[in-house]
Amino acid sequence: MKLKEIQLKCIEDLENSSLSSYDLYDALTNDFLNKISRNKNLLRRIIIQINAKSPFNFRWLGMKKMIHTKTLSDLLWYYSLNSNKDKTEFYFRELIKRKDSTGYGWGLNFPYTSRFIDANRKMPNLYNTINSGIAICHSYLLLKDDDKKEATNALKGILDFLENNLGFVDEGKVGWYLYYPGQEHPTYNVNALTLYFISHLRNILQLDDSYIQNRHDKILNLLIQEQNQDGSWFYARSSKGKWIDGFHSAFIIESLAFNYYSGNQTFELKNCIDKAWDFYLENMITDDYFPKYFYEDCKFPIESQNCAQSIQTIACMGLWLNKPIDNILKGVINNTLFNLYCDKGYFYHKKTKYWTYKTSYSRWSNTPMILSLEYASKYLK
Repeated sequence: MKLKEIQLKCIEDLENSSLSSYDLYDALTNDFLNKISRNKNLLRRIIIQINAKSPFNFRWLGMKKMIHTKTLSDLLWYYSLNSNKDKTEFYFRELIKRKDSTGYGWGLNFPYTSRFIDANRKMPNLYNTINSGIAICHSYLLLKDDDKKEATNALKGILDFLENNLGFVDEGKVGWYLYYPGQEHPTYNVNALTLYFISHLRNILQLDDSYIQNRHDKILNLLIQEQNQDGSWFYARSSKGKWIDGFHSAFIIESLAFNYYSGNQTFELKNCIDKAWDFYLENMITDDYFPKYFYEDCKFPIESQNCAQSIQTIACMGLWLNKPIDNILKGVINNTLFNLYCDKGYFYHKKTKYWTYKTSYSRWSNTPMILSLEYASKYLK
């Protein structure tokens, strides 16, 4: 009951703000900062990171609140798990309204620059597109006939978008989809999510297609063959991506677990999951049940998206693979609620050893937590 009350309060807070929110990386929604930094990638990254990491909130300078794609896909996913048909229909339509004009792709909808990409407001990416696709898969059986036809078009359209707008790199036994157009190296976590999507899509639409099987097998081979000896994965194959963090590691594990749970029960996959799970429990969760943000960290920072993904992945490992997770799940939930939940109905962004960052972000903090607590509730029941 406590978890359900928290979820409902968070949803009420989101609805009171019409789902609009600032974002952790929204510095360039300030038109002036976006203009003066155009074509200066280092400057853009500095501006974004100062805004994201400062303990002071600079949004009064002109950053813009908006409805974020992942806010909608998370809520669609959540209401689908709840079998709430009316809300599922509503969020499905809202998500479809925000697809890219060139096809079934979704992006951040604000300018963003990282060490890997300089993206304009309209540029779709693999992460937002795949999360939208997974949410649509979960919603599919609850939709009315007309919306179900649209969902079928959307799911097939996402496959076309991945292939033709983002692109697939075939390296023989392994292959991968580009996170953003022009990317030169695979990012493991978003390709793991793509495997989750393909597994779900094939079961829902009963697709038996050699092209889909080819993509499935090559992405899975990538994840198995390029898993580190200790069971971890780096963020990306690129020299710029040689780090290990908690929430990306967790959703690789969750995606592989779903692939196994949905029917691909091979020895190689099971061995890969077990190695990854052992690494995660030993190295990415502290002895007193705090999810670590980076491999080298202690319990700080206690960060909302990392905690949400940890709760969701741990719960799914219990639900799908019957792992003994009761104590660790309850410990992570208790630590997260104690340190990050505000009883006004939202989650703080993060807590460091000396400072609590109290800005609330919908797609970064609140809807991931709403969704993860639903999986936790299903397991704990």
